[in-house]
Amino acid sequence: MRFLQTGSDNALRFTPVARPLSATLAFLSPSGSTISSPSVALDTFDRTISSVADFSFVVAAGAGTPVAGRSYWVVPTGEEAFLVTISRVAGSTLTYDDLPAGTITVGDTIVGADLIATILTAAVATVGLHNQLRWKVTHADSTERTYLESAAICRTVFNVPVTAAVCAAHVGSRFPGVVSPTNLNSASQWIEIAARASRRVETHIIASGKMPHLIGDQSLLEDAGFTSLQLELANRGLVPTGFDPAAFVANMKEDLDKQLEFALSSIWYDLNQDGAVNTGEVRSPKSIRLVRS
Repeated sequence: MRFLQTGSDNALRFTPVARPLSATLAFLSPSGSTISSPSVALDTFDRTISSVADFSFVVAAGAGTPVAGRSYWVVPTGEEAFLVTISRVAGSTLTYDDLPAGTITVGDTIVGADLIATILTAAVATVGLHNQLRWKVTHADSTERTYLESAAICRTVFNVPVTAAVCAAHVGSRFPGVVSPTNLNSASQWIEIAARASRRVETHIIASGKMPHLIGDQSLLEDAGFTSLQLELANRGLVPTGFDPAAFVANMKEDLDKQLEFALSSIWYDLNQDGAVNTGEVRSPKSIRLVRS
């Protein structure tokens, strides 16, 4: 879900699943009426790969400037294009961490993958849920596809419970071999892992019938975020020594459910989105006393 901040312009980047050539964007109300139709630009990066090494390559002079953390399409001659996410940029040398879906060779073209648009302040003047972003994309194979994103217009956006710094610190202390000098890791990796862990918390909250950005004190979600981080790392094969992987994952899932249930039952939730604490928006955790008969 997108969280759009009211009172300010909101810059958007969207990466479709196939190489885009052009696109349009419609920002819609929950009823489906058009609020605005922002112009959409394509990342103009366009270079040729001049040399290749293990997990890096050099690009020749050309259009655009590469940015660490962004994805780009590698376009081989006569083969399917594939995405690669750049982790480090040193002059014309681009480094990536994850194995791409294809083989990078000299002479391949590498082009921008992101669609770029801005939702202006006037279009986000009223807070609300379930707005829509409809990206209509023309792809390199001439097909047209429409992609849908849900968007909430917020007074305050969702503050993610897991950061890249927390992720790197935890992995460095629990799994030091992963971040040793012989096994380098980049900020983009930690950002991705933290984003996935935070998104799991966000998804659980939405599934409960609440919206993450309406929770009164989002710092109380940090314990759930840390548990979600351990789940994400376990999915990548990083399980603490001495634990059965399947049992560890099952325990973390149970812990995550309990932590979120307790937090969401005791935090102010701005149900009517008026920014004030109203009757019925604050509840205490429920407890039941059990007596053995």
